[in-house]
Amino acid sequence: MEDRTVIDLFAGAGGFSLGFEQAGFVPTLGVDNDERAVRAYAVNFPDSSVLAADARLLAGSELLDAASLHSCTVLIGGPPCAAFSIGGLRRQDDDRRGLVGEFGRLVRETSPRYFVMENVPGILLPGARGIVEEFGRDMRRAGYELGDPWLLNAADFGVPQRRRRVFMVGARSGLPLPDPPQEFGTPAPTARDAIGDLELIENCQLGLYGEHDGPLGQASSYASRLRGDTPDHGDRARPRSRPGVLTGCDRVRHAPGVEERFRSVNPGTPEPISRFLRLHPDRPAPTIRAGTLPGRGGHTAPRPIHYAFPRVITVREAARFQSMPDWFWVDHTKWRGYMQVGNAVPPLLARAVAAAVWRAVDENEAVGT
Repeated sequence: MEDRTVIDLFAGAGGFSLGFEQAGFVPTLGVDNDERAVRAYAVNFPDSSVLAADARLLAGSELLDAASLHSCTVLIGGPPCAAFSIGGLRRQDDDRRGLVGEFGRLVRETSPRYFVMENVPGILLPGARGIVEEFGRDMRRAGYELGDPWLLNAADFGVPQRRRRVFMVGARSGLPLPDPPQEFGTPAPTARDAIGDLELIENCQLGLYGEHDGPLGQASSYASRLRGDTPDHGDRARPRSRPGVLTGCDRVRHAPGVEERFRSVNPGTPEPISRFLRLHPDRPAPTIRAGTLPGRGGHTAPRPIHYAFPRVITVREAARFQSMPDWFWVDHTKWRGYMQVGNAVPPLLARAVAAAVWRAVDENEAVGT
């Protein structure tokens, strides 16, 4: 069997790519216009090529050349979602709305066997309907078949986070369309499952960039897999070396008055002034959101308050809620690191989507077409 290759547009630090790799695909190229996100992708996927570029300025041939491919199996990507997000401004003149069309253009120009586009549920609302319909028409004219959008909640696929996302999946005409992945049917891991073992770090001295090199607490089965202590039998990704330190542990230092406000909030309820939700230890987290780059205002995303401590969660704790393994690296600054985590597709959710595509590829190869 030839390598089943993936090109990832708007790749960020690589959460979407990792899920596809865990399902058995081979990430060959990650593309993003943020050079620091591309740097993180290169660390996480040292065997892949990277390209720091604006997708609007790229031709399909440039993608294939950068990936050293004549064609790829799957083109994936999550065009920036703030223009459609219910939690954002959803401005009709936001130029990022056009990136859905750019994704479609690059599908046409690279002609992958399959494509998967991820976005927020707001892309299905009336204000974005024209964009989605135009995208569908363009893809059908280019020789692709599309199924109905998949509206999936990460919590239904083993992620300790309530995160609903839309996946639009297409197959080149004549190839079988993937069926949506089946939900696990088991409760999602809780906040304590995700980060309870990290509580031991709270009073530890950290390194210059927020790294922890000491012991951790007792891990749940979920955290144990992310730590690399327990095998994840569904993970087909190339093994990574276990890091000598745990990165992204730097804590936000709040003013005493803010700490007192946070301390008084009951778990599972929002703090009245900031409106930050305090995590409930026995429930999944809310959606981990991303901030914006300086060109978009440099806003910091709302961050949940830890259930046990009077502070917002760290970048590493956010990564745990996104199902990112502990070796997964993001920018060492809290703002950019949290943004790279919040922008990502949770790898476990991406793995479920990728496994559905993998089954469709298997089906096609079984009939010899």
